[in-house]
Amino acid sequence: MPDKQQTFGQFETPPDVADLLLGFCLRRPSDRLLDPSCGTGAFLQRAAQWQAWLADIPAAVPAESLWGVELDADRAAKARAHLPQARIIGQNFFTLRPDGQRPFDAIIGNPPYTRAEWISRLQQEAGQQLSMFGDAGARAEGFGKGKQALIPTALWTKLNGRSGLYAYFFLHGVDFLRQGGRFGFVVSNGWLDVAYGQQLKQFLLDHFKVIALIESGVERWFDEASVNTCLVVLEKCNEPAERAANRVRLVRLRRPLDQLISYGPDDSRRQGQIERLVTRLLPADSRQSGDTAVRVLLQAELDAASKWGVALRAPDFYRQRQQQSTVASLANWSSLQRGFTTGANTFFYLDAAALEKWGIEPQFRRPLLKSLRNVDRLRLSAADCGHDVLWIPATADLRGTATGEYVAWGESQGFHLRRTCAARHPWYSLPPQPAAQLVLAKGIWRRHFVSLIDDTLFVDQQLYRIWLADGVPPVAAAALLNSAWAALQCELLGRVNFGEGVLWLAAYELETLRLPDPRHLAPAPLAELERAFNRLAQRPVRDIEVELAQPDRQALDTAVFNLLDFSVAERAAALAALVEQVATRQQRAERVAPQA
Repeated sequence: MPDKQQTFGQFETPPDVADLLLGFCLRRPSDRLLDPSCGTGAFLQRAAQWQAWLADIPAAVPAESLWGVELDADRAAKARAHLPQARIIGQNFFTLRPDGQRPFDAIIGNPPYTRAEWISRLQQEAGQQLSMFGDAGARAEGFGKGKQALIPTALWTKLNGRSGLYAYFFLHGVDFLRQGGRFGFVVSNGWLDVAYGQQLKQFLLDHFKVIALIESGVERWFDEASVNTCLVVLEKCNEPAERAANRVRLVRLRRPLDQLISYGPDDSRRQGQIERLVTRLLPADSRQSGDTAVRVLLQAELDAASKWGVALRAPDFYRQRQQQSTVASLANWSSLQRGFTTGANTFFYLDAAALEKWGIEPQFRRPLLKSLRNVDRLRLSAADCGHDVLWIPATADLRGTATGEYVAWGESQGFHLRRTCAARHPWYSLPPQPAAQLVLAKGIWRRHFVSLIDDTLFVDQQLYRIWLADGVPPVAAAALLNSAWAALQCELLGRVNFGEGVLWLAAYELETLRLPDPRHLAPAPLAELERAFNRLAQRPVRDIEVELAQPDRQALDTAVFNLLDFSVAERAAALAALVEQVATRQQRAERVAPQA
């Protein structure tokens, strides 16, 4: 069970992150600012420092200009002790209403990184269980009447149930903000690309100018949260035409914040340096430097259904090349399926010791590939499988067999009662896996490769099996999928929001890879692809940055780039972008921003 910090998503904000958001959002010493999940007051303490910097005289800072809300009573008490001049409300933010209150000029903070299942397990101090969703009555201090629940039903039904808790802070917070007021949040970056983030993106487009979305390409700002994050800067705007004409800045930081902000948290020169940095991050047109890469586009060009992370991270030519008519989605010429989810791997996956102990008959087992972690070949056979999988047809007669005795033992251990197993009839009969020609991993670290399967073998759910449409030459398909262009698309379409540096690929994301359809290639380029793959398959696969420098790998990439008619500049940009994306994942996993 997670501890209290995990349950409430309580992770202190690094001062550099807090100050950068304040640089965007707190523009006058008289601004009224709200942190709706203030914790012990880290953001508000930085805001008080900013007010002192901005004010010519202390009287320019009005009383009760800083407000905070915190559900955890202990942390709310600490915030009051740290900030006697602030108004700290010990309350669930989602029960509060802005009735009778002057709207805030800025809402800023670090909403909780938490999960519904953690919340549901935590007991409140009063002894009542705190659930993710529900309704009950109570009075909200200073804001009028509200309902005591983590997220009232009327609010949570506006988003997909898989949305993180942070998403609801945008929806509920908008009514506390004045027109032209700024929202500045640091949140998980997962919503930029996942399907269930579409409703949140549409809400933002309908209520705000999206001023900036900011990611770091070189560091992870929170270590204990185990997520990658982004900064979201918004400005409330009710005019559709103004929102559509707004310039959105998609920012990638290429240096750590503690290098971009060199003055310490209490240095009087710090505010000026941050204000200059904010100006650099809001150019009129796209620009790049050694410190930052900023892409500028009109808000009307942002589609809630699209992956905003791709727009944020992709090189300039990527979008046009994705739309060219000579390529097709991978789903047009192949099918993908995840491997087995057995519900009891210790029972179904048989190593050499288990086979020797039980004597499972050959007709009831098949070679199993559990992982590509220790594989370094582009052609695989049954010899590469370190396990067998128990493979019993539903109609098999097990009487008098060693396999039957093994199944009886499994039932004595309760494997048949597990949810996934109990849903099968009989429980020990796994679903079939259609014969596939290619296999790739769901999670990518340093190596991008897709292996050709030369034998019939089964795979675990951590792998994808690819079987090809009729008429697709397997070797040519393998060549295309092992190209740098395919790897770059995976880097841009996949998800890295869990913070461990691994690129996770969903089947629906892989299906959108845009590559030439091998069935429509002329004989000469088809033969060139096959020759390039066969040469590459003669040696072990290396880490991507090493691979790209190898002559045989370059020959394969050249063959694919020729098919795509890439210019010399586009080829160089694609390779550089691939190296940068892989390096970014690794750097963010290894480097964590200094904490307050």
